[in-house]
Amino acid sequence: MAELIKRNLLEITSQYYSPEYVASLIEHHSPMQLLKKDRTQRIFVAIEDGDVIGTGTLVNFGTPETPSYFGTAIFVALELHKNGIGRQLMQKIEEAALDLGADKITVRAAINARQFYEKLGYTYRDGIELPDERGNFIMDKALQGQQ
Repeated sequence: MAELIKRNLLEITSQYYSPEYVASLIEHHSPMQLLKKDRTQRIFVAIEDGDVIGTGTLVNFGTPETPSYFGTAIFVALELHKNGIGRQLMQKIEEAALDLGADKITVRAAINARQFYEKLGYTYRDGIELPDERGNFIMDKALQGQQ
């Protein structure tokens, strides 16, 4: 899983972000960090013929009393982009958030992922199409009645 993420970061994300930022993302998604996250986040993995072909995570950046659910770290094997794997991962992440009582889910869309999230029904928070301090776009999607 970490290798799939690293390859995406090196081959795609590096086209849009600084080498320092990409290096920090690679460290953030190292095997050791992924093991630590597994205890506090819901990690979804797409597997085909025994190989990891995609991954995504549901994270509560709020509190148990006031949750704020985010879909994060959505990565698909490069040779399988545009085959619906990312969409299926996001659908599972959204379903899990809904099961937890969420009425919306948020993503920090990378520059190159904005259109993907737009196609899935995400809109720019407060209509603001400007990147945050990390160069990502904050997008939300209402979840009521999705199931």
